Amino acid sequence: MEMEEVKKAGIVRSVADVAAMVGLAAMTLLVFATVILRYFFAISFRWSDELARIIFIYIVFLGIAIAYRHREHIVIELLLIVLPERVRRVLAIPIHALVAALMLSIGVASLGIIFGKLGQALTPGLQIPRAYMYVAIPVGVFFLLLEILVKLRAPKGAGT
Repeated sequence: MEMEEVKKAGIVRSVADVAAMVGLAAMTLLVFATVILRYFFAISFRWSDELARIIFIYIVFLGIAIAYRHREHIVIELLLIVLPERVRRVLAIPIHALVAALMLSIGVASLGIIFGKLGQALTPGLQIPRAYMYVAIPVGVFFLLLEILVKLRAPKGAGT
């Protein structure tokens, strides 16, 4: 990869990292505040659990890409660890391509949900379209595909 491409990819990858960290902090504070308000002051907000769930969904889909970057998906790692180094290098491209194809198909399928009736239905607490929740899928797919492109464009020996 050219240095300019590496910098751009690094900036976009940082967006996923920061968004996941901010989401985790926000979700933690929200759940903590909800518990305190509910059990000590008998105040309950209908939307708080729903918002925490939506944030969690985004964290999960961003985490897929982050874990892939750090080679922390156990199934892929277990498959590769038992194979000789040469075989690992040969299989790296087909494995990345297979993961990319699977995630791309999931991302494309999610568009039907987002723009369909299910995506337009309102959530009970926040009264927002469910599409906001389902958008986490293509967002996560985008960041995972970026990670795969970075790995495929990395020089040999830089890790797969």
